[in-house]
Amino acid sequence: MKISIQQVSTYAGFCLSVLINNILMYMIRKKTTKQLGSYVYLMLSFSIFELVFSTVDVLNQPMILVNNGEFLFFSTNPLHLPKTVAKHFNMVNFACSGIIISLLAIHFFYRYMAVCNNQNWLRQFEMPKFFIWIAIFVIFGLEWYFATLFLGNTSDSVCEVDMDDLIDFYSVDPDVTVFIGIKYHVSTAFETTFCGKSIVLAIILLKIVLISCAIVTYCGYHTWREITIKKRAVSRRTLDMQKQFFRALVVQTLIPVLLLYLPLATMLLAPILMANLHKIDFIIQFAFVFYPILDPIAVLVIVRDYRRTIKNFVEEQVWRRSLRMLKCLLPWLVSERSVRSPLPSVNVHVPNTPVVPRFIY
Repeated sequence: MKISIQQVSTYAGFCLSVLINNILMYMIRKKTTKQLGSYVYLMLSFSIFELVFSTVDVLNQPMILVNNGEFLFFSTNPLHLPKTVAKHFNMVNFACSGIIISLLAIHFFYRYMAVCNNQNWLRQFEMPKFFIWIAIFVIFGLEWYFATLFLGNTSDSVCEVDMDDLIDFYSVDPDVTVFIGIKYHVSTAFETTFCGKSIVLAIILLKIVLISCAIVTYCGYHTWREITIKKRAVSRRTLDMQKQFFRALVVQTLIPVLLLYLPLATMLLAPILMANLHKIDFIIQFAFVFYPILDPIAVLVIVRDYRRTIKNFVEEQVWRRSLRMLKCLLPWLVSERSVRSPLPSVNVHVPNTPVVPRFIY
């Protein structure tokens, strides 16, 4: 039953992620001011990699198990790939987390440089130099992948991950199941043996998480500080635009903290305490599934131009057309007034001067 619930959430998360990220990419391309410059490339990159994350996730349908000092990130190979290929695909799925958190750190670094108006650094984000930044977070993902490849599937006879609990708890077929296993120590009545490979792997993965957290924290704080200092030194429009995207970044920080950083830290640290997470492992799984959904929603809601475009579309295309359809089907139910515009038409003289869009709430 637990597997079926996770599969349903995975499919639902994938469909919503595709829809929302495509809406965001449309907004970025059509409704973003030129003042953002090369930041548009970063925003598009984030949406594209979140789509990749969701696609790999729905194809692999991973699950986790933390039990008796072991951590397993496993898949029942729904694509029915050869087991060797499925093992690497499962590692790619796991490595996507490293790419996403690395990209988030680059986002915050760019915003800090933009607020400080550091043109030397901002020019490094222009095309074709922007591909260097893509290479950076891809390298972090490759580090995650290769560390898992060489250290996450130990065949040590002492520290080998025991699949009996996995089979008992999830009723999976061990012949088709592929997994990444971490086990820090094995205790007996006489001694405790530490598993060096798993400890090194955890250090590498936690290093990437901590580096990302440090950059996000430092750049986030100093971006807020610079915006506060420069309130009177920049134009009203530029300042408000900076505030909008800073709010979006703050929310985009809280979301991965809750849906990426904390779940990853919990999975990697819980085996040290010999903790069993049977009651919350599905919550951690849901967190990974819904992260690519909530993250773009934050941008669509906070950035005013995007929010207004969506609101106008809903009012003009969805709400009014629905009312007209209801009026045709049930004329006695929908009044003529509800179909019309809620505001009366007023003849107002409009001067022939260019209108500057408002950016203040």
